[in-house]
Amino acid sequence: MNSRLPILAAVMVVSCVVPMRIAAQINSTQINRQGGSGVEAKINAAAAKPTPRAADGHPDLNGSWGAPELPVSAHQDSNGNFYIDAPVDKGGTAVIYDATLDQQLQHVVDRNPPPYKPEALAKVKELASNKVHYDPAFHCKPAGVPRAGAPRQIVQTPKLTVLLYDEEEAPPGSYRLVPTDGRQHRTDVDPSYFGDSIGHWEGDTLVVDVTHFNDDTWLANGGNQTGSGYFHTDALHVVERYTRKGDTLRWEATVEDPVVLTRPVNVKFSLQLIPNSDILENFCAEGERDQLFTRRQVK
Repeated sequence: MNSRLPILAAVMVVSCVVPMRIAAQINSTQINRQGGSGVEAKINAAAAKPTPRAADGHPDLNGSWGAPELPVSAHQDSNGNFYIDAPVDKGGTAVIYDATLDQQLQHVVDRNPPPYKPEALAKVKELASNKVHYDPAFHCKPAGVPRAGAPRQIVQTPKLTVLLYDEEEAPPGSYRLVPTDGRQHRTDVDPSYFGDSIGHWEGDTLVVDVTHFNDDTWLANGGNQTGSGYFHTDALHVVERYTRKGDTLRWEATVEDPVVLTRPVNVKFSLQLIPNSDILENFCAEGERDQLFTRRQVK
């Protein structure tokens, strides 16, 4: 394979490796390391703006949110070739200008894997050894929390906040309802992919407590979004924090599963307000799973 890969060809190959929502979040993971000065500068500029507030005085979380992006020119070299990662001198994270696709994708290697108990590691390795068959994403199942990451759009009212996801994070139409009226977790709900959420404000931060998960999602987030066998049990407990500063949104999730993890895991990144952005409608067909895997083997 030619080492000077046009970005369009590279994206086509990535799309054949993993479902679209996972491929898109690889980019979010790379961006939110903020190793590139261009991305960091965008976040800092957006954060310096005044923070809008709702009628009740809380920060206004309404709007569409996404990872900041560098201009197309930052991904292009002097010969007109495009690359997935922009080089450091253009504000990106790629160090090797002539990196192969495999080298570029090395940026998503998880450098801080969840702290599994020794007796759980064998299962993690087994699941990771055959992600195409074991990863719930390849079966078109919802990514769940925290793997779905931050929502693409937020609709905030005084007593209810709605979190909307597009195909990049979850199947089309996925949403979460977060009551902020002081109620407690329900006891009559069945376990689900996104669990049962309740929220409250701590200063300028919306805190969302999530329980009642099923065990049919993975924890992959913030490191290797393509899936690493990071399973969990139905004892999973997640606390999310949403903090708006200017036109940025900081999303943070603390993950606990005392059955398989030795300590809590924390994932976080910053997003930027994206004006005039629409949630994309797409679909995931589980029957394409084997075909996608087959295409990846052809070079």
